[in-house]
Amino acid sequence: MSARSKALALTFCILACAGALASVACSDPDSISVVNVTLREFTVSVDQRVVPEGAVTFHVTNAGTVPHEFLVIQTDLAIDALPTDSDGAYREDASGTDLLDELEDIAPGQSRDLTIDLDDARYALICNMVHREGGTVSAHYSLGMRAALEVN
Repeated sequence: MSARSKALALTFCILACAGALASVACSDPDSISVVNVTLREFTVSVDQRVVPEGAVTFHVTNAGTVPHEFLVIQTDLAIDALPTDSDGAYREDASGTDLLDELEDIAPGQSRDLTIDLDDARYALICNMVHREGGTVSAHYSLGMRAALEVN
């Protein structure tokens, strides 16, 4: 075998090993999934609806004009059927729900991150902000600020 053939064979071997290592790293169960979340009056938009079990970082951006919150709730209930208080806000940790974590008071134009380890389950991602102005009460959850996420 010539020196050039040996060099080509070695290069091929190195590239094959690097490719194998890269595929192992990409399928590593300890890797973190990132879900980009956009909050605005009155929607919660996510760029992924299904992620693998494990650590998930929610990159939350308030693209609206008023402050918002971001809650991660584990539940088998439909996202529009969470238990609510009389003002229309989600009743935190009510039967059938488990509030895992939240980001409070996300100002307009602000982005924040929240990383949580999630099990194989269904989740509701909501804003639970309530505004009271004069005699008007606006509960963001009841106005449609919710999205579903499935982890498996």
